Amino acid sequence: MKKDIFISYRNDGIGNNFATRLVNDLRKRGYSVYFNPDEARSGDFPERLKKAIAECKDFICIVTESYISNLTANEKICWIREELLNARQMNKNIIPLLVNGAKMPDDIAVMPENFRFFPNIDAFVFPEQYINSPFNMLCDILLSKNDGINGFRDVDKSSKLFDPERSLDEILEKANNGDEKSMLHAGIYFYYGISGGKNERLAALWFKKVSELNGKYAPIANKFIARMYYAGSMPREEQSYEKSYEYHMKSAAGDLYSASQVGFMQSIGSGCPYDYRKTEEYFLKILDKLDNPRKDTLCRFYITHGEFKKAAKIYSTMSESYPKAAYQLGIMYKNGVLNEPFMPDYTKAAFYLQMALENGYTEAAYELGTLYFNPTGNFKKDFRKAQKYYHIAAENGNTESQYMLGYMYYYGHTEKNIRKSLKYHEMAAAKGYMLSVAWLALIYQIPEVHNYEKAFHYAKYAAECGDTSSEFVLGTLYLSGRGCRPDEDKAYLCFKHAAENGAPEAMFFLMQMDEMGI
Repeated sequence: MKKDIFISYRNDGIGNNFATRLVNDLRKRGYSVYFNPDEARSGDFPERLKKAIAECKDFICIVTESYISNLTANEKICWIREELLNARQMNKNIIPLLVNGAKMPDDIAVMPENFRFFPNIDAFVFPEQYINSPFNMLCDILLSKNDGINGFRDVDKSSKLFDPERSLDEILEKANNGDEKSMLHAGIYFYYGISGGKNERLAALWFKKVSELNGKYAPIANKFIARMYYAGSMPREEQSYEKSYEYHMKSAAGDLYSASQVGFMQSIGSGCPYDYRKTEEYFLKILDKLDNPRKDTLCRFYITHGEFKKAAKIYSTMSESYPKAAYQLGIMYKNGVLNEPFMPDYTKAAFYLQMALENGYTEAAYELGTLYFNPTGNFKKDFRKAQKYYHIAAENGNTESQYMLGYMYYYGHTEKNIRKSLKYHEMAAAKGYMLSVAWLALIYQIPEVHNYEKAFHYAKYAAECGDTSSEFVLGTLYLSGRGCRPDEDKAYLCFKHAAENGAPEAMFFLMQMDEMGI
């Protein structure tokens, strides 16, 4: 596989030890490096090294005293000399690193004529146990870019067995001829951007056709329609929690994601009447089937509903002097636990949360954002205020707000900006926020910001942490060889596990692989 940086070194103890450390540090920074510490480095100069030098952008020489001695000697076969001559002839960016006190010859006449160029190249002086400063300076002059760990940044597809574009063409031909399964399959391709990037307009077109047929695949299509209404990405229609809830209800019996989303929306009165007991009963029925992120929704639901009136009585006496008290009152009014029957009061919640924020309790900013983003009752939805408060919270390190900003910038609730979406999802993912990790696996497949290697990394990480949708995405990446080496067996296992854990769309790929004999 092509590597951006070639490391030339003398196997003299100092050179190979230093090279090993440098290679590890470069790879940690995301550079792709050619380095084989097990080379015998004897006999005829191999073609594989010539090829590696031809493909590299930067040629780094680990210059020790014995490295210089090898260059000045007249040995018939010397890999060090051959590597450097090839790099010179191919006009590579040659970067000498002087290690352990090594110096270039003061008199270039001691060098063979074809190596006299070498002492005139600007060299870096590195102590054997170097610190960050010289390493950072080295990185600044590299032509290579630290875009990935294994060089898959621009690898859209590398599988010889599966071509996503050709596959989509075949699916669309069947879909246009009225095949219901292919219609749904086409929607899945466009929704996840499996071929040519995410396209929710075309995804919505096919999902709605399947929904209208009201056949065996309608529940899966309804799930995606519900998600698009929730996000406000349904073409030519306004964002609507009511329609989202309606379609999730249609899908809930046949789709676990929709079933859990119905419970979540009931728990906050989003798109439906608020009903505590109904929500509790609903969640308990599906609890054993929920994946970890959805179980957490029920955990937080229970934590929120306890003996709160006694706490509120105390908090109300200190809300103006103790910001956390105002914050807790705001949270309790927001969750509706101070009314009988339970009923949220977002107006009072906003009052106390604003009080907390003005007195320096920045955690209140996230909760204020949530009030305006996803309101209930007569409280008015206001995406601009929501984004304002999420920014305050995100700048103070609130992970949930970073995720929400990524979500809002992606769907353009006030401004559509994929790069800003990427920025905030990266901030949240860096702290282990799994929903942002899952989103990055999708966003990094969008052509304008693509980094397929990162898409693969995030999909794999989220799948390993138990996110079912990401395991499906990981399967598509393995199958296509996008951002990774193609591995049909791993793809099949991902689809199988995803299908068993609440992502029935994976079944279509299992069937497709069986039909293709992959």
